[in-house]
Amino acid sequence: MFARRLTTSVALATLVATASLAGAAAASASPAPDNPGHYSADVVPTSDDGHGAAVPFTEYSAVGAKSNGTVIGPSDNLYTLPAEAVERTAVTLSGAGQYVDFTLTKPANAVDLRYSIPDSADGTGLTTPLQVFVNGQQRPDLTLTSKYTWFYGSYPFTNDPADLGGHHLYDDVRTLLGRTLPAGTQVRFKIANPSIPVTIDVADFEQVAPAAPQPRGSISVLSYGADPTGQKDSTTAIQNAINAGSAAGKAVYIPPGNYTVTAHLIVNKVTLTGAGEWYSVLGGAGVGVFGNFAPDPSTNVHLSNFAVFGQVNARVDSEDFMGIGGSLQDSTISNVWIQHVQAGIWMTGPFTNLKISNVRIQDTVADGINYDGGITNSSVTNTYIRNTGDDGIALWSNGVADTNDIISNNTVVLPILANNFAIYGGSDNSIVNDYAVDTITQGGGIQVGNRFSAVPLSGTTTIADNTLLRTGTLDPNWKFGVGAIWFYASDGEDMTGTINVDHNTILDSPYDAFGFVGDYIPNATPPAYAIDNVHINDNIVHNVGTFVFQLQSAGSNDTISNVVSTGTVGLDGTMACAYGITPTYGAGNKGWSGSECTFPPFNILSTSTSSVDFGLVNLNTKSPAQTVTITNPGPDPAPISSVYATNGFAETNNCPATLGVGASCTATVTITPTAVQQYTGNLVFAANPLNNPFAPYVVSLSAAVYNPNGNLALTGTASADNTLAGFPASNANDGNQATYWQAANAAGDLSLALAAPAPIDRIVLELPQGWGDRDQTIEVDGSTDGSTWTTLVPSATYLFSANNADGNNVVTISVPSTTVSYLRLDISDNTAQGAPQIAEFEAFSN
Repeated sequence: MFARRLTTSVALATLVATASLAGAAAASASPAPDNPGHYSADVVPTSDDGHGAAVPFTEYSAVGAKSNGTVIGPSDNLYTLPAEAVERTAVTLSGAGQYVDFTLTKPANAVDLRYSIPDSADGTGLTTPLQVFVNGQQRPDLTLTSKYTWFYGSYPFTNDPADLGGHHLYDDVRTLLGRTLPAGTQVRFKIANPSIPVTIDVADFEQVAPAAPQPRGSISVLSYGADPTGQKDSTTAIQNAINAGSAAGKAVYIPPGNYTVTAHLIVNKVTLTGAGEWYSVLGGAGVGVFGNFAPDPSTNVHLSNFAVFGQVNARVDSEDFMGIGGSLQDSTISNVWIQHVQAGIWMTGPFTNLKISNVRIQDTVADGINYDGGITNSSVTNTYIRNTGDDGIALWSNGVADTNDIISNNTVVLPILANNFAIYGGSDNSIVNDYAVDTITQGGGIQVGNRFSAVPLSGTTTIADNTLLRTGTLDPNWKFGVGAIWFYASDGEDMTGTINVDHNTILDSPYDAFGFVGDYIPNATPPAYAIDNVHINDNIVHNVGTFVFQLQSAGSNDTISNVVSTGTVGLDGTMACAYGITPTYGAGNKGWSGSECTFPPFNILSTSTSSVDFGLVNLNTKSPAQTVTITNPGPDPAPISSVYATNGFAETNNCPATLGVGASCTATVTITPTAVQQYTGNLVFAANPLNNPFAPYVVSLSAAVYNPNGNLALTGTASADNTLAGFPASNANDGNQATYWQAANAAGDLSLALAAPAPIDRIVLELPQGWGDRDQTIEVDGSTDGSTWTTLVPSATYLFSANNADGNNVVTISVPSTTVSYLRLDISDNTAQGAPQIAEFEAFSN
């Protein structure tokens, strides 16, 4: 067995030198690779020696193709185009006439192209054509979009570029080429609009079989009025066909076409099949195929030969925009293509016996596949998943243990967040013969953990015969590396279930190959939760960026044997800092004998503050200056491409083009407000030390504007003692007469906390224009502390009318000039509505 694995290691080392980019070249604190540069030939491996999915396409690298564009990368710096590309490198077309030429090594009649274009300034996305030529003859253009890409900020992310941290940068577009192109055909993708650069990553060329005919005796959705042109909503028609098929015991067929579906199609005791993933497409906002939810799951459902293309462009975890969801017992899912949904397949247990195979999932905002809570005796096999917003494939024992599930012969590439594969709790589950490639952040190739309140791990978990290429990352929250295979004791308890880790190959992990992490326990000895009963045997590690083993948990009865490290070890064999774990090292370990307690320097610059609040600033008056310092502790010089402020703030700085090790520079920020509003923005240092995953560095800025001659309410905070749902107090000081606060009761108090004490002499109250006449009884109170109130204007009845002297439904109340920090309206007796209503509560001091 060991001799065989050693032979395989040599073959895989050759693979690294011919078909991959050594991850150490792109990892911070990693040594230089054995062979610097980009090594991939035109064809990119999608599996390795039986590990991973047998896919129907051949994947070609743009970097390995002929091009006059610009090669970007290699780099695994977060928030950059190379970091999210296959092999950490791609080609950008940004000038007139620039192109990428792919030369086919196999016949193909279809292509799926992975690309990125910039976002629009408002975050809603751009579109641009891309020209296609086959042996010099022009074919119809592809339409590229960034509608489904470019997420910002922190989890669960936004579509607002002002939140920075742009990621999830790539998308896919596919097309049938009209005829079979023989091997040797040259397919060119050429920029059509040089004002919008196009980055091309890989192209998946495929020989698609003819459309499958309708099965004998089946029901066609066309018979129930489904529209294959997509012009009409086919949801009801297809659902009626599914119901009829279920009742009659007949299969339901989806002929070639693009069907608009805007809600879940519910399936139970039915076969739903199409003409093929390239021909029968269910698409639309809200599209999904769902079983009935447990405890009464759908049974005997068989889904195959169609595609589900959603329109999800934001992560909202409360919404069920899954490609396939619900509960499917004694069922199968095969030959389905899923794209642009929340999660590709999210199954909710408990139920048993679901077989997923030959599925392709791309460009989701959450997981690729998740078995959620009590799914047993089920499997996922021969499935290809790329560009998920969370785990590629996860078993999550949420409330009930997932048991005896097998994840085998799958390929997961580029999860944008979290792990390629994950097991969270449960018992007797397996990840075997899989292929994990290019983790991005906050995850590794394979994770096993007690996490996310899962039923704790028990029984025997098997991690065996997997290949992991460039997996594991620097976690930006923890600021240390996460392993290619890692174990995590979280949820406030030790992890004691047996884990057997056998015959895996880890190539070019930027950080550690194997990681043990236990949540920290304050004032305890040992200081971390334990990970027990992990047995690691007969594994190959090549070109690890930091450590072969990173030990950050307590633990006992853990064994390590026959682990062979070849190529480069970045720092040392083991990182161990008295966390309490005491593995037993057996025979056959080789190439990683050293041990130390250290973390590598990660090129993390520091700013003197994370936020600056200018407080109150007078309208049209320059604020006092605020200064922010950024320091580079090393170990590398830090290029600074720019320093800038956003959203009305201004800055000057003394930062050089390169900030040396140990050096600092400062930016001075001011604001001269031109409107009465709350100002928020960012001070951005676009600093990028070598392989820094945290660039850019951002300091948040805020200011409130005070206009002594204007409406002081605009920078105040409104609140109420009772509110009708949908009509919040904040509507009363939003500057919009059309929106309003309404109480839920017959009387209510509407309060205003001013941004600063002010001598108030006039209150202006408004209701929406066009409303009919109504009286309201109002008393005006003032306070300096928000708890002790003084009556400023006694209770009186005021008429709101289109004929008011001060304007349509505008009432002015004079106030004896009194300096207050808080104002309150006690309102009752609304003669039209029966409950207090105010659209604008304005306060003036002139």
